[in-house]
Amino acid sequence: MKNPDIFDFQLEFTFSGDRLADLDRQISLLLTTPEGSMPLDREFGINTDWLDRPTETAKILYTTEVIKKIPKFIPSVRVKEVKWSGTSNGKLIPKVVISDD
Repeated sequence: MKNPDIFDFQLEFTFSGDRLADLDRQISLLLTTPEGSMPLDREFGINTDWLDRPTETAKILYTTEVIKKIPKFIPSVRVKEVKWSGTSNGKLIPKVVISDD
């Protein structure tokens, strides 16, 4: 069973158009799927080695994974940046900014 707190993220697009809903669905699926859990494509998804790491290490590992996986599985877009916010109880929330240029 998926832990919903692990996959709490926001997407921000730097462009608009009819394909946004489809891209949102594709990127959300990629970022909420643990690597190795997709039958027939075990590389699909995000490696969760960043879990339970120190804050700065977790940010770096997650950001690296997102920057590597989004262009691999959704080549029509690129990651512009990953912004971070947090809650008072120490929960990190990444905001993945996507561009189509």
